[in-house]
Amino acid sequence: MAKFYTCRNDRAFKEVFLKPNNSDLLKALLEFILKIKIDKLEIKKTELLSGNVNIKDKRVDAIVHTGNKKIEIEINSQNKDYLHTRSTAYICNIYQSNASVGDTYNEDTDIIQVNLIWGLGKNNEEMKIYKIMNEKGELYVKNFIIYEINMDYYDKIWYSKNEDEIKKNQYMIMLDLDKKELKSMPKDKIVDKYITNVTIVNDDPEFQKYMSEEEDKKKIQNSLLSEAKEEGISQGIEQGYTSGINDGIKQTAKSMLNKNMSIEDISDITGLSVEEINKLKNEK
Repeated sequence: MAKFYTCRNDRAFKEVFLKPNNSDLLKALLEFILKIKIDKLEIKKTELLSGNVNIKDKRVDAIVHTGNKKIEIEINSQNKDYLHTRSTAYICNIYQSNASVGDTYNEDTDIIQVNLIWGLGKNNEEMKIYKIMNEKGELYVKNFIIYEINMDYYDKIWYSKNEDEIKKNQYMIMLDLDKKELKSMPKDKIVDKYITNVTIVNDDPEFQKYMSEEEDKKKIQNSLLSEAKEEGISQGIEQGYTSGINDGIKQTAKSMLNKNMSIEDISDITGLSVEEINKLKNEK
């Protein structure tokens, strides 16, 4: 039986929410998060970000235009130390792209990032909103906002079995429910359409092939890292425990660079910083 991928997976999210015929799904999700009414939205093709930014494929997950708002959506299945740095790099590039002719910036357009993150902890708050301001709370940039959404908060509501709360938060909860769990969700036209589309995506052989290849790649990467650690421990007997492990990890990072793996993936797997990896890259 094929594995069922929820929209906690960014590829599944894109396949479900970024299809032109599914704009009503994305509209309902954004209205719930941002607490605004969206009359019409336009889904933009995600493009490579400009500038020297060492982030995964330099590609954002989704960009949506609605009225005077440009909304970037990021899906993060795990909470990583580098997420704030990467998210800031993404939204700053989008902010820069909003400059009009003559390098003046359009302050009438709100630049918003919606960051859905799993791994923040079910007992932590539902949402944090970040803006740029000084110590007195005075805004430095008026139209620059990041919404950090704690998706574990909604998992907690689901497992609480509180029907009223589940109904109230159903558009967030449904994103990480498996096929069996979705059957017991309270239904409306948005939930029904979501279930239909996420099922269609998972039934697509090409999608399953892509996901299988991605998982195989991750297994190989994890194996390389494990070997690096073992090699480092052996070296550590003669060279000193810590330096030995570090040498093994750095050697693995070089091997990953030779295989044209992204710098972000290498950083994620090895724990090395982007700066350290770039230094290794220049040593090749």
